[in-house]
Amino acid sequence: MNFLSRNQPGRAQFPARNVNTKPRFKPQNKPPEEVHRIYFIALLPNAAVGKEIIRLKQEFADHYDARQALRTLPHITLQVPFTANPSMEEALCTELAHFAAAESPFDIHLDGFGAVHLKNRRVLFINVEKDATITALHKRLIVLLRKKFGFSSMLARYGYNPHISVALNDMKGRELEAAWKEYQDKPFEATFKVKNIYIFRHSGISWEVLQKCRLGSPKQG
Repeated sequence: MNFLSRNQPGRAQFPARNVNTKPRFKPQNKPPEEVHRIYFIALLPNAAVGKEIIRLKQEFADHYDARQALRTLPHITLQVPFTANPSMEEALCTELAHFAAAESPFDIHLDGFGAVHLKNRRVLFINVEKDATITALHKRLIVLLRKKFGFSSMLARYGYNPHISVALNDMKGRELEAAWKEYQDKPFEATFKVKNIYIFRHSGISWEVLQKCRLGSPKQG
């Protein structure tokens, strides 16, 4: 039996396949996902008042199993939580330090309790007396956030109702109703001087202070 050789005329010639041939198109590396963190801006009470508010939060946790409010220090929110790239932290801290330096320390008065009972929002809180000083401070901060950092009018809002939450959305409706009956007429009064504005950042587990900006001073501490 005769076999045609690979080079014999009359037989088609095919180049040998190179198993190491590189792909025609190089796979493109996916760009890394942009990491974002959550922040908010707030005022804090002094140590004595803060300790009493933490005691109240613990009462709600023990009696109504409302533990969400215990995850943050007692505070008065100036700017609700927002998501941003950590690359903006330095600029935010610098701008807020300059902002705070132009403000003056002032007194805040707490008086009694309040509650919000909506389908998607159930909060029991301590009333913060809404005077011209805190209202004007909040308005100037909103102007700064919109102008310097492009916050939308939906995120940075002028409408402001300062308060300190002691129980949040982990309370069921009937539990909030029971708690409100117990606390609506209870007295709670305290006055403290605000000396700093704070930027909080969520670590992925809990809230931590990113920056403390002293009112009436260019120094940060």
